Amino acid sequence: MSALRARTVALEDLTPADHERWADLVDRAVEPNPFLSPAYLATAARHLPAARGIVAVVVEDDDAMHAFLPLSRAQRFARTPLRYATTAGPFLGSEAPLCVPLVDAERPVETLGVLLDHLSTRASGLPGLLELTLVPVGGRFDEALVAACREHDVPLVERYRFERAAFVPTASGPPPHQALSTSRRKQVERLKRRLERAVGPLVMTDAGLDPDAFDEFVRLEAAGWKGTTDEGGALQVVPGALDWFTDVVDDLRARGRLHLFVLTAGDEVVFISVVLRAGDRLYSLMDTYDERFAKFSPGSIGRVLEQEHVLSHTDASLFDPCLHPRYTVPSGLYRDRRTLRGIVVAPRGVVGRALLRNSASLRALATRAGDAVARVQRVLARGRGLIDRPGATKRPVPTTDASPESVQPSPQEPS
Repeated sequence: MSALRARTVALEDLTPADHERWADLVDRAVEPNPFLSPAYLATAARHLPAARGIVAVVVEDDDAMHAFLPLSRAQRFARTPLRYATTAGPFLGSEAPLCVPLVDAERPVETLGVLLDHLSTRASGLPGLLELTLVPVGGRFDEALVAACREHDVPLVERYRFERAAFVPTASGPPPHQALSTSRRKQVERLKRRLERAVGPLVMTDAGLDPDAFDEFVRLEAAGWKGTTDEGGALQVVPGALDWFTDVVDDLRARGRLHLFVLTAGDEVVFISVVLRAGDRLYSLMDTYDERFAKFSPGSIGRVLEQEHVLSHTDASLFDPCLHPRYTVPSGLYRDRRTLRGIVVAPRGVVGRALLRNSASLRALATRAGDAVARVQRVLARGRGLIDRPGATKRPVPTTDASPESVQPSPQEPS
């Protein structure tokens, strides 16, 4: 096994061979992350201006890529004059519900040590402060990063943490429908019976290999409130989004990493969820439903039944619906919770390292955690079509299957 080395490279300068090694790393990573795959990120750079200008810190040897960390340069960390690099740049900061870097599971502490050593030099071309957002707490990456920072004397500070809904099929507990509260379970069962009486038997299938299923998703999304209201954000109405995401699903489908969970009632498609796979983890990035059947709450029914499908038809160890916790109504459909946090490290720079080590400064940083959480809220909202497009009039955020106009404003997210 050859020695590990690191480099900083512009995303658009990665070669086809780099892309293959990068794609291979996604499933080998300690925290498999489909939002940092070439299928998701490299395609975005081709179609979306916000994804241009990203640089990647790559750790590799002669045989394979062992780490991939995409970063954007930013100004004024926590209202200081300090420049920093962040995973939450213009694209990933609004389009990725998980930003944990890809690090090979074979030797993660050693690999992160090489990465930190590279970032500690001016040759990296990056600022000395580094912000990592949406990192799963207590996961193997989190543990390896703490160990590597300790070994290399790199200060690390947590800026925020929060829990969001999840379903962990491998955890002990009742199946998804039985895990609902008594009142919610009765409501969902009643709506299912009414939908079946009115339209036909309910069947959930995985149409990830069928290109026509994604076309149906696009049509349903554009026909609903996401495509017809100012704050919707449907793929068909956001410039460049449909071309980008068509490339995403085509690439993931070819690699066997795309699921489209389709709920039909008789001959009618009533709900579709777009789910991305990395390793043994599933991430539901977007879903939509046929608004002709809105009175039956097909979104709620679909989210429960897709969990049942994941449990009985896949080997997934995690299903993450990518919901911000302020969306309490849909979050209540999920049995488990996953904790994520934002981290800042200072591989280089006297002032930045002192800032992170000084307890008074840490208290000042804590007051700015709301800024980071606000970015997180936008990330998690985007996949559900909840972000305002530029120039749109702000409206209450939907938390049920109802249209935006009929929903009360959600509470403020925690800071």
